[in-house]
Amino acid sequence: MKTLLADGPSPLYPTEMEQFGRLTGQWATRITYHPADGSPARHVDGAWEFGYALEGRAVVDVWQWPGREELPAEGRAADQECGLCVRIWDPRLQLWRFTFHGTARGDVVQMYARRIGDEIVMERAVGGDLVRWTFADITADSFHWRNERSTDGGRTWRLDQEVDARRVR
Repeated sequence: MKTLLADGPSPLYPTEMEQFGRLTGQWATRITYHPADGSPARHVDGAWEFGYALEGRAVVDVWQWPGREELPAEGRAADQECGLCVRIWDPRLQLWRFTFHGTARGDVVQMYARRIGDEIVMERAVGGDLVRWTFADITADSFHWRNERSTDGGRTWRLDQEVDARRVR
């Protein structure tokens, strides 16, 4: 996959590429799902791996749960996901174009992303709802990610899912 993967960021947009580029590497994740009906939260461990791609003009990642160590030896677990994300900086729009392909359920999600303060925020409209995915509290060895939904035009937000990630050395 030498054509797909890259050794580092493109020098064309070094500041922008660093926004997601600082996540390159492997991460162990603890995923928490918050059901809308108020039932107890559910937790699962997973893995998330980021890397530069497309001559350093994109950042791709693979999101998987359960993690590789916990996958069943035979067959596929009913409750698992493996997805691919592609993030490409668009210099004309001055934001990221983001696409997620979830293989377990056939999900395809397209969003736009931008840096807001110390966070990276991805947004989209789904029917009458607004959805945002946010990378926050990013350090060299950890980050927090959250998936939120608003049904009232962004006045209030409900937490659907969150991920605590720690870098695997």
